[in-house]
Amino acid sequence: MKKYKTLILFIILFIFNFSINYFAISNNDLIWNYGFCHNVANGLKMYTDFNMVITPLYPTIFGTLMKLLGNNMIIFFLTNAIIPTLLFYIVYKYYKKSFIEIIILVSFVSNPNYNLLCLLFLFILFILEDKKKNDYLIGIILGLTFLTKSSMGVLTLASIYYIKDIKKILKRFIGFIIPNILFIIYFIINKNLLDYINYAFGSLLDFASKNARSGVGLIIFIVSLIYIIYLYRKNKDIKLLYILFFQIMSYPIFNLIHIIYSLIPLIFYIVLNTNNKIYNKYKKYLVIILICPILSLIFQNIFIDMEEGTNALKYKLVEKKYIDDANIIKQEIDDFNNTYFIMYEAYYNKLLLNIDINKYDVMLSGNLGYKGEENAIEYFDSLSMGTKFILYKDYEGGQLPNKIYNHIKNNYRLTKSFDKYELYIK
Repeated sequence: MKKYKTLILFIILFIFNFSINYFAISNNDLIWNYGFCHNVANGLKMYTDFNMVITPLYPTIFGTLMKLLGNNMIIFFLTNAIIPTLLFYIVYKYYKKSFIEIIILVSFVSNPNYNLLCLLFLFILFILEDKKKNDYLIGIILGLTFLTKSSMGVLTLASIYYIKDIKKILKRFIGFIIPNILFIIYFIINKNLLDYINYAFGSLLDFASKNARSGVGLIIFIVSLIYIIYLYRKNKDIKLLYILFFQIMSYPIFNLIHIIYSLIPLIFYIVLNTNNKIYNKYKKYLVIILICPILSLIFQNIFIDMEEGTNALKYKLVEKKYIDDANIIKQEIDDFNNTYFIMYEAYYNKLLLNIDINKYDVMLSGNLGYKGEENAIEYFDSLSMGTKFILYKDYEGGQLPNKIYNHIKNNYRLTKSFDKYELYIK
């Protein structure tokens, strides 16, 4: 009977996570992550046919699942709901004391994305370390985490815990390179290894220098590092080394979502080791916090005007403003061959209008490879006459590369101005 109750619990958690994300509004991060997987399902080559800065595991896994099960939003959200469900199961089975807290924290950041997959791998590493499992296996999980997000490669440094056992560290290194070698072979076969290196690693310096943030998030980051180091000096637990290096998750943006991600394992560890009787007695009432994402979902659907998307965004409610913008562009431009969208919403517009994706549809600083802005300008200048570029009338700032924006405006011909857009032709 207990097994059935547990099964029902996790079915409910799966449905809960699917629902709070599928019926919520979409943002650019979600659309990019979906778009990358959608591209893979369509047979496009990562880093060559479309640009992205993340390492390849997340779009490979979910793009393949979408190719097998259906290349649409419903399958994307259903398959991604597996990640938090597996995470909850791991915590329930091995670290039950922090089960409620993990459900609450993850529910606020469980929108489909690769960071959540990194978090799942981190908790798998906790289990493997606690159970003294095979070092080759630990290395493989570290390799998969790196292949999900390149900055997570720093998790390998947690193995300095065994600095006196070089053979143990070497086994982990061998395990680490196994999945990486497999992907390198894959990229060599597909003739896009150099593109992979350029976008996934050549972009790192640009991304850090052009997207760095400060403020409260940076303060929380620094305080967390100090506290984790204090805990490690006190407890000498290897999980704290993993948690310490996992704080790189919030760098360099330091926004709310990334800070929450980086704090989840720290809060998990604190709860796991707290013996506060009053807290432990009443913490079951924390589940009431789960009403917050539900209320947010209700308010979004009441106060935000949404419609079902079209083409690749079919079956998903999209803010009406994006659909309206896409329709305006469609009315003003007859032919989208050789057309580049220099804007944040390039993926929104192309997926809604069923326009082919190209290598510069995530036109963001730090997402364009080594010397990406200069290379993009050189590439655009090499294109045939008549190539079209759609821009905002007014520069939006943020991660949009001002250098590329100004080059197009100053060197190509303005042929049409409509709504908030301008059309330039080379």
